[in-house]
Amino acid sequence: MNNRTGPASASSRDKRDKDEPSEARPAPLPREALEDRDILLAHEMEKQGWVDDAYQQFVSKGGLERLPGFGKPLVVPTSDILETVLRNANVDPPWIMLRKEIGAKMELALRLMDKSAAHPELDGLLADLNKHIVELNSLAPSSTLHRTLLSRDSLRAQYERWYVR
Repeated sequence: MNNRTGPASASSRDKRDKDEPSEARPAPLPREALEDRDILLAHEMEKQGWVDDAYQQFVSKGGLERLPGFGKPLVVPTSDILETVLRNANVDPPWIMLRKEIGAKMELALRLMDKSAAHPELDGLLADLNKHIVELNSLAPSSTLHRTLLSRDSLRAQYERWYVR
């Protein structure tokens, strides 16, 4: 039985492939050859016509007058555009959401400390809090918003300083 699937047959196949001229593959057709620009342009013009018709119908039925803020000047934001978009969408910036999460985890850590100063989950929770604090410090827009890392000894004082008003 002659088995040609071993390593020797693979190397002889590679030699044979190198010795024989390979067939030239045809180059792919350019995109322009596969699309009819006139049809695409006509379709785009038709879509634009639909949009124009819908807008004209909206205006003729008094739609502009019913928009909130009609007749009032536009307020153009002068600050960070991302901050403006987030504020308009009622979404807090990521660093504020992280600060709230840190506060909630600090409360949990304080409850664990009140139960038992040597609670087994406390060290893991403090390590997790410190990771979040490092991330918060990298996201916060000002160094005045940075937080220091926590330990068992500093947890209560830092919580009162940061979150109790």
